Amino acid sequence: MTEPCYSKNPDNGMAISSIIRAFHCPRQYFFYKDIPSKPAIEYSICKLVSCAEESATEEELWKTLHLIHPEISEDKRNFLRDCLMAMEHAPVRPWTETDIVVRSERAGIHGLLDKYHAQTGEYTLTRCTTAPKNGCWAEDAIRTAALLLCIEEAGAVKTPGMYIEYVRSGIIRYYEPTPKDRRRVLHLIQQVKEIEDGEFPHKPLNPPCSRCRFSDRCAQNAPRRLSFLFKK
Repeated sequence: MTEPCYSKNPDNGMAISSIIRAFHCPRQYFFYKDIPSKPAIEYSICKLVSCAEESATEEELWKTLHLIHPEISEDKRNFLRDCLMAMEHAPVRPWTETDIVVRSERAGIHGLLDKYHAQTGEYTLTRCTTAPKNGCWAEDAIRTAALLLCIEEAGAVKTPGMYIEYVRSGIIRYYEPTPKDRRRVLHLIQQVKEIEDGEFPHKPLNPPCSRCRFSDRCAQNAPRRLSFLFKK
């Protein structure tokens, strides 16, 4: 995919990935929003491991990865091997459908659900990050809440939560979003809309400046609205 994370077409709505970017830092989203992006190869590896047959070998999966990412470098094979080792004894979540696009017209968002099992009505999110010591990462709590908003509106099998596969750690956890998670989703949707309307966002209380490629641009005294730049 080589599109900005926020859809400019109002009929398509807002990508959940936009919400997550704004959660990390609204200013980071402001600078990133028009830059074309591609899914991380690490995610493709974790997704492939998550959905692979139990009998699949490393060599077979590596060949499949070359079909998905012809440009994949040989050093990513170590990541594949590590994921396979981590998931060797993990209870991989079963599925009947994968890569399901879900959306909420009311909230104006859409996203990709990794796995759904029709017989059990269970939903699964696949992540390529390591697992936290307990529970799930804050961004995954928000991602789960946003996906469930979409699922509920579609009238699908309702469930209070979903499974999160931390493939890299070989850990699978179940998480039920709280009202706080849902409030955060709605707040972030509004925040992204304001940014798209030209608002330059405030810096958050604990911004990830040390890891941000835009820290120099952010440090400048930017105007509150982009329209100010074009005033004479």
